[in-house]
Amino acid sequence: MGSFQTRSVGLIVLILLCIGCGVGCSSGQRPEEAIKEWETAESEISIYENPEGYYPEKQMQINEEMFYRQALEQGIDQEEAEIYLQVLMDDHIFQDGVMELTGLRIGDIDGNGQTDMLVVVMDAREKTFYGFGSLWFYMNEDDPYCFSEEWCPYYGDFDLFWANIDQDENMEIVYCARGSAYSGVGDYYKVVFKYRNHAIEQMQLPSDYGHEEYNDYGLLVDVFQEPDADSYRAYCPYFDEWLSFTAKNPEGWYLPDIEQYVGGNLGGYFDLCVAEYQGNKVLQASEYLYGECGYGHGVALAQFLITWEADGMPKVLKWWIEGVDNKWDDIHESKISFSDGYYYYISQSDHQL
Repeated sequence: MGSFQTRSVGLIVLILLCIGCGVGCSSGQRPEEAIKEWETAESEISIYENPEGYYPEKQMQINEEMFYRQALEQGIDQEEAEIYLQVLMDDHIFQDGVMELTGLRIGDIDGNGQTDMLVVVMDAREKTFYGFGSLWFYMNEDDPYCFSEEWCPYYGDFDLFWANIDQDENMEIVYCARGSAYSGVGDYYKVVFKYRNHAIEQMQLPSDYGHEEYNDYGLLVDVFQEPDADSYRAYCPYFDEWLSFTAKNPEGWYLPDIEQYVGGNLGGYFDLCVAEYQGNKVLQASEYLYGECGYGHGVALAQFLITWEADGMPKVLKWWIEGVDNKWDDIHESKISFSDGYYYYISQSDHQL
């Protein structure tokens, strides 16, 4: 990894999620613009209002300690980490203790041998799960790029990976954050960026739902129960194709006389990862499929291999079904969900709802 001598030398990528009450950033906004908005809002809301346990000076100290600790865990020594942290201080990232540092990743993202960095911050005064946050990218000597989305959670429980997944010699950066437990797989926020020509741009994910707000909701898959025990079929309109699979019927549940529609996909893509297809790297995404007993009745996973055309349009190359043995779970982990005034516990260990 190269050392940072100035802000413009060595720092390739910084992703910052900075959350402020009523103060955020729009995609592509520069740091000085976001800070100007915060300073304007300061006249309306004092940043030194003291919720119980919140003190700006103490928060700044906590941020610095966490930064050094996480940097050390990733093999960055104190001297090098001080240079990286100073970049954040110069850009007023923590807003004098308004923002809490919740996560840090350091590595070489675009493969040029220099240091890349991901930093996650959130509002230290009023911790809301959604609604306030932003991603900041610092690429080489480029102007920083800011991305903000109200449904992204900012508690630091996230995954990040990068690869050329559309064969255009530019690097794609995939950011995924875990949200609430509602739905079969919980809430799994995801966004894909491309770094090209010294600029960051968001990439569209393939979807059947036809609206930019739902472009990560995945492809529609319908689940049908067969008259034979433990037999199902899935239909995906994108491919106009049926696939048969086996999954356990719930105990005591009747079998239909003829094939009938019973469920489908829920929650959108999750578990994004890099896969290989015909010698090229592509993006693999899962869809949770539920059966006749509702959202908690996980019957299978639909898997999709995704890439992008030269014009940026997403393209799904292949799909298949992976069966699961569990009949009453959310496939991956136990969750607590809230609906209609009640909390529901779905357990993978005992298969009870």
